[in-house]
Amino acid sequence: MICEQCLGGDHNLCASAQPTIIGRHGGFADTIRADAASVLKLPAGLDAKKAGPLFCGGVTVFTPLVHMDVSSTGSVGVIGIGGLGHLALQFCRAWGCHVTAFTSTSKMDEARELGAHETINSRDPDAIKAVTGRFDLLISTVNVSLDWNTYLGMLRPGGRLHLVGVVTAPMQLSMIPMALGQLSVSSSQVGSPTTLRKMLDFAGRHKVAPVTEHFPMSAVNDAIEHLRSGKARYRIVLDRDET
Repeated sequence: MICEQCLGGDHNLCASAQPTIIGRHGGFADTIRADAASVLKLPAGLDAKKAGPLFCGGVTVFTPLVHMDVSSTGSVGVIGIGGLGHLALQFCRAWGCHVTAFTSTSKMDEARELGAHETINSRDPDAIKAVTGRFDLLISTVNVSLDWNTYLGMLRPGGRLHLVGVVTAPMQLSMIPMALGQLSVSSSQVGSPTTLRKMLDFAGRHKVAPVTEHFPMSAVNDAIEHLRSGKARYRIVLDRDET
C-alpha cells in the first residue's frame, strides 16, 4: 500500500502483492480479514450465491474492455468458452460489441445463449480463413498454445490479440504482418479494486452472471473431481453446509 502501483490504484500490479489463498492456509475458511481497499459491497442486482466467480474470472475478462478502450461498436472475438470465456461473451455483448465465439461445435448453442452473435468452429480451417481481417480485439481465454499468427491474421489494422488464459510455452509470432498492420499482443490478469468495483456495477446493471454448479463444502473432493473431469459448466461454487 505504499509503492507507486498501489498509490496509483493498480494494486494488482504491486511487486509485493500477497495472494489470498495460494501458499497459505485458509482457502476454505468461514471468514477472512482483508484490507478495506480490497473489500467491496455487492450491488443490489447481484446474487451473492453466484457472485464469487466475478471476483476472479469476471474481472479478468472485464479488465481488457476498460483498459484497452474497446469501442461499443467494435468487433470482438472470444477464444475458448469455459470458465473465463462464458463471462467474456456476456460482458462483451453488454458492452455493445459484435461478439464472435471461437469454440468447439458442442458449445456453439451455449455460446449463442450467453451472448455470441456468431460462432466459429475453432478447428475448421475454412471457417477461420473466412474471418481474416475482421476483429478489433481477440480475447484468448485458453491455456494451450495455438497458431497465434493465424489469429493475428483475423485482426483489422490496429487490432489487438489479448491473452488472459495462462500459456506457458513461448509464442512464435511473425513480426512483419504485425508491423504492417500495426497489430499488438498483450496480456493481463485480474484487476484493481477500482476495476473490480466498475465490473460489479456493470454486471449488476446488465445482469451478467457466471453459470455455476454448486456443491456443499462437505463434498469438496467431489467438486474437485468434477472439475478435473472437464465437466464443469462453468464455475463451481462451494456452499457452506447447513448446521
